Amino acid sequence: MRHLLIFLLFFSIPIGLEGQEPPLRAGLSRVDITPSFFGPMYGYSNRRCGDASSVHDRLHAKVLYLEAAGNRMAIVTMDLGSMEAPNLFRRVTEELHIPLLLLAPSHTHSAPRFLPPLRSKDEPSPYLAELEEKLFQAIREAMREPFEARLSIARGSSQLGYNRLLLRDDGRARAVFDNLERLPYGPVDPEFVLLQVSDLQDQPRALLMHYAAHPVVLGSTSCVYSADFPGVLQARVESAVPGVQAMFVQGAAGCTNPLFQGRTGDQEKDLATMTKMGELLAEEVLRSVKTLAPIADAPASIGHRTRTLRFPDRWDPSEHVSLGMSTVLINGQIAIATVPGEPFLEMQTRWKREADAAHPLFFGYTQTTPDRWPGYIPDIRSAAYGGYGADTSTTIAVGAAEEIINQHRIQLYDLKGMWHKEPGRP
Repeated sequence: MRHLLIFLLFFSIPIGLEGQEPPLRAGLSRVDITPSFFGPMYGYSNRRCGDASSVHDRLHAKVLYLEAAGNRMAIVTMDLGSMEAPNLFRRVTEELHIPLLLLAPSHTHSAPRFLPPLRSKDEPSPYLAELEEKLFQAIREAMREPFEARLSIARGSSQLGYNRLLLRDDGRARAVFDNLERLPYGPVDPEFVLLQVSDLQDQPRALLMHYAAHPVVLGSTSCVYSADFPGVLQARVESAVPGVQAMFVQGAAGCTNPLFQGRTGDQEKDLATMTKMGELLAEEVLRSVKTLAPIADAPASIGHRTRTLRFPDRWDPSEHVSLGMSTVLINGQIAIATVPGEPFLEMQTRWKREADAAHPLFFGYTQTTPDRWPGYIPDIRSAAYGGYGADTSTTIAVGAAEEIINQHRIQLYDLKGMWHKEPGRP
């Protein structure tokens, strides 16, 4: 009888568990973050209509939680202009035990202004505390019931932006903020990248859409809360792909404006222009969804390296700019470079060109540390030729953009185990 019990116990062990790699798990949530009041709006120092007057479309935050082999991370996309959240970073680390949090605002200029300007010692709006609490609870909700997940990726192209820094006759660049003729000034990066999270029944659960263009279709005459074209894009994709949570991630859009611009001063006409921009991008995205391909089999893993870099102030050597950045490697193949503030195009194209990984992604406007928002980050060439964000409305030292990408490459090789403590073979 004793031998029979041992035999039965042995064969009651589920087949395939021994030596099986732990799966990638994912969780999702969303929360409405539209302010309950009408206050100052983000961006546009020359906004002509003052405080917000109404809500055109609700603002949302969406969470994608991932865990693998004991490691955890959360990506939070938000219909906001910028984000600083020191208390949220602390709580997510201490209470939820998530060491890596990516706060990724879309940079819509039709969101509330609630953070003090760079260098200012003013207190943030009370909306920040309300927002941090909503985001904390959304992250907690996303990690409550994670499901086994599969990842797929696709790429497409749609040139719906132009480079707003135009070289002039005097040899210097200056901004073309309003391009009503829709001239395709370059260079730009027209590529979008789609990262889909599905369950084991191949049901799409989340779709991260990465694209680089300022969400400023609505101009300085508009005073309605709106997610701008990324909101239209997300709504159209969610309508076309049942059950999916569409999430927009902004790229290196520091010098890229949208080709479609609502500048008539007629609210309905300008909102129609915004809708058109979002629908055009959604059309291309939905076309590329059909080409999604599973990421090659690899052990589920999440690795990251986070550090804060310190740069001199370009104009005042007694001051400095602190910049928190994270390099993330998922399943050994998806390499994410995060950069807060407003990075210029060259940072994104260089990362995509030089990152030694199958699928490099560049998350601009993305905070991963409690450091202050660093503002515009121009590459060396742009800083030399000048213009808005290149040699005005920027404080970070020349060369910071290149150093940031260098550090991302160093950290990526570290995540891949390429650095050793002793010399290699001759």
